[in-house]
Amino acid sequence: REEDKARRQSEAATEAAMIWEAAKPATDVHPYLARKGVKAHRLRQHADGRLVVPVLIDTALQSLQFIDKDGRKLFLPGGEVMGGYYGIGTRTGATALCVVEGFATGATVHEATGHPVAVAFNAGNLKAVVEAMYERYPDLPLIVCGDDDPEVEGNPGRTKATEAAVYTHTPGFTFGI
Repeated sequence: REEDKARRQSEAATEAAMIWEAAKPATDVHPYLARKGVKAHRLRQHADGRLVVPVLIDTALQSLQFIDKDGRKLFLPGGEVMGGYYGIGTRTGATALCVVEGFATGATVHEATGHPVAVAFNAGNLKAVVEAMYERYPDLPLIVCGDDDPEVEGNPGRTKATEAAVYTHTPGFTFGI
């Protein structure tokens, strides 16, 4: 089963690279981006109109997230997502790195603060991305910018963001909602 999973993930990574290369640069006027009021931040656009967001693990493309004009999101089947992220901004001169759930939130946080952002794609992936970013950039304070979903039972955005933020007791580790 593990070999089959690894094979599917490898195939998905190859397919992701082909789709990414074929996609054109997205523009800020894409309906989803315009509605959210954010810039494209190096996203690409598939021939069918969907935005294409790369999912990186370390620095390797592993999968893609597709976002249609109405904000529906789908991942490339078979691709590895756990621990995967998309980076917005640069760490050069950064005083903190923000980790967020989704692309629009990440673009908003970056545009408002200037901080670089790691987009985790969903609440369940926040902790894995926080761990990966902490290991990769141990001297850069992390700010977990979690969603607050009080209308959803168990408030998964806040719950998972809290879990991600408290995984380490490192000084300078910050939690924000």
